[in-house]
Amino acid sequence: MYVHILGPLRATVDDRPVTLGGRRTQTVLAALALEADWAVSVDGLVEAVWGSCPPASARTQIRICVSTLRRAFALAGAPGTIETHSYGYRLRLGPHDLDAAVFESGMERSRLLAGNGRRAEAVLELRNALALWDGPVLAGQTSRALDPGIRRLEELRIRAIEERLELELALGRHGDVIGELLALTATYPFREQLHGQLMLALHLAGRTAEALAAYRRVRVTLVEELGIEPGPRLRDLERSILLGECLSA
Repeated sequence: MYVHILGPLRATVDDRPVTLGGRRTQTVLAALALEADWAVSVDGLVEAVWGSCPPASARTQIRICVSTLRRAFALAGAPGTIETHSYGYRLRLGPHDLDAAVFESGMERSRLLAGNGRRAEAVLELRNALALWDGPVLAGQTSRALDPGIRRLEELRIRAIEERLELELALGRHGDVIGELLALTATYPFREQLHGQLMLALHLAGRTAEALAAYRRVRVTLVEELGIEPGPRLRDLERSILLGECLSA
């Protein structure tokens, strides 16, 4: 059994797709998958499907959705995947059976490798972890109750990108990451770490005027949109570039 949530929701057994049923049934699976190996209450599943205005039959309909999923998994060769608990249900998955869990394990391994000075291997680990993504978390799901779990994973994704780029810069690959950083800073205009990485990459590539221009752009964005000045890391980086100090990642 393998469940994909880093992109559109889907499940496979031995690489064969499992038919997951309709929207409500898929929302139930999405809520269980975000809390894999933890029990989710029936009330939590009701909120995921209907929000704050559930019908009187909501709890019965949740049981029907769970039965539909159990039947689909059993027919595919993965019986017992959903367990009943005293107050809800648990999606029972191993550490390699959910793409989000595999992704987080990859991040942890990368940090261990980087901490031991094995930066090139750490970069490869992060690249493999990020390759698991094929779109926004649970793309197409509209339940607001899923938002906290979705935001947590999306934040981990951008953090993994930042960590990989930091390692790339430390390996002297500044010229290779400038294009990616230009795109990322446009997509995430308030993430100061990405802007600092772009400034450093440009400066190390001999494009100091562009590095200073990048600082001016992010400062204008932060001041005009959020009413704040750049943080000390960005300010110190700009000052070091202006003073011509020797910089490295």
